[in-house]
Amino acid sequence: MEFVPLVLFAVAVMVLGSAATVLLTDWIPEQVAEFASHHGRFVGLGERGKAASAPSRAHVRAEAMNVVRTSN
Repeated sequence: MEFVPLVLFAVAVMVLGSAATVLLTDWIPEQVAEFASHHGRFVGLGERGKAASAPSRAHVRAEAMNVVRTSN
C-alpha cells in the first residue's frame, strides 16, 4: 500500500511548486518584469498581421497534403 504516501508526496510537490511560483512573482521587481516583457522570448508575436503569417500556413498545408496524398 505505497499508493497513499506517493499521492501525498505528489500533492506536496505540486503545492511547493505553486508556492514557489507565487513567491517568485512577488519578489521580482516591477522594473525587471517590465523589461522582460519587452525583451522576452515571445515579444512581438501578437503584433504580426495575418498577411505575414499566411505564406507559412500555405506552406504547411501544401506539405501536409504531400504527406497525406489526399485533398479536401
